[in-house]
Amino acid sequence: MLGGVCLVLLLICSAFFSASETALIALSKGRAKALLKERRRGARSLFILKSKPQKMLIAILIGNNLVNIGASAIATVIATRMLGSIGPGVAVGVLTVLVLIFGEVTPKSLATRYSERISLVVSPIVLWFQRTIYPVISLFEVIAEVVGKAAISSEDDPTVTESELISMIGYGEEEGTIDQGERVLIERAFALSDLTVADVMTPRHKVFTYDGRTPVSKALEDLKETPYSRIPLFSEDPDEIQTVLYMRDLMVAVIDEQTQVQVGEIGREAKFVPDTQPVTDTISGFRKEQQHMAIVVDEHGTMEGVVTFEDLLEELVGEIYDESDQKPVELVELGLNKISVDGAVEVRLIEEYFGTELPGKSTDTINRWILDHTERIPITGETFALDDFEVLVKSASRRRIHEVTIERLGHGPSLLDM
Repeated sequence: MLGGVCLVLLLICSAFFSASETALIALSKGRAKALLKERRRGARSLFILKSKPQKMLIAILIGNNLVNIGASAIATVIATRMLGSIGPGVAVGVLTVLVLIFGEVTPKSLATRYSERISLVVSPIVLWFQRTIYPVISLFEVIAEVVGKAAISSEDDPTVTESELISMIGYGEEEGTIDQGERVLIERAFALSDLTVADVMTPRHKVFTYDGRTPVSKALEDLKETPYSRIPLFSEDPDEIQTVLYMRDLMVAVIDEQTQVQVGEIGREAKFVPDTQPVTDTISGFRKEQQHMAIVVDEHGTMEGVVTFEDLLEELVGEIYDESDQKPVELVELGLNKISVDGAVEVRLIEEYFGTELPGKSTDTINRWILDHTERIPITGETFALDDFEVLVKSASRRRIHEVTIERLGHGPSLLDM
């Protein structure tokens, strides 16, 4: 009778250690820290365990092996008394099934599903057990360190990689934890670290510059319709930018009756950045120096273009349009079931036009829809098929798709024709 009770208790302990192992390993250290900040019961013990995962794992494995060995010994004794010489064989078979069902599969399945809840419950007990057998754990750590000397690299692998985080974000969207807009914003934030100023700048041929030798009075007449608040100024060579004119400084000069002063004299010193500078460094520089625009130059000091704080912000939140900007035409019909659209157009508008969902997972813009399928930015003129749709990239740069033609093959009139 006593042996049977001990066997049941040891199986319960086996289930406890198995569930603890799965739940504690499944829960991230970041989540453990968040639970600690929330002052959840058991969170302190949980965070201590996650701070030293090797000690935690050794403690759990020692505990699990001890109870399984104990259960095996007791089961053998009981079976031998009841069945004689065939008892040990029967004990091994029966105990194996019991341990698999009640000590491994069932508790680990539950721990996988409820890892956070179970981790908070078991952590204080596991931490107490870890401290109780601390000398044994230290011995195993030394052995593990000696054996580990054969490893190729002494550097630890990262606990969480960027690709894993992005996958977690996608999973969070599927589970409803974050919405699509939040997912896009986070993914763009990760992508920002891979971009240089050359990827986001306005190229030289599109930059509006002005002669800095022009008097304030004439500049006011020339620039009164300009949509720009900051204008690069040159002296003789349009590619040799010296200063930047702030339109508010021009207004101040007019109010102060400095109408004959050259605008170059009231311009502010231009900020220059190399075209290879990471976007993240440029953002930090803008914030530190309270700047909103910089002249982009190559290795020879030749002007390549202009980058503004708005350009950098658009890499995170998408295109920004103010009162002076002309938004792109969302959709232009080219024929039956054939349209031309800007890459920033929302997928839902295209789906409404064709009266069907576009193939693939849900995305916000045509740009993202194409990138999800091609896993790269296609070049201008590239054509590819996606189910019933043929897509032609009419215009693309190194960082985004600007314009595409989409044709639905083998179908009748679109909804707009009905």
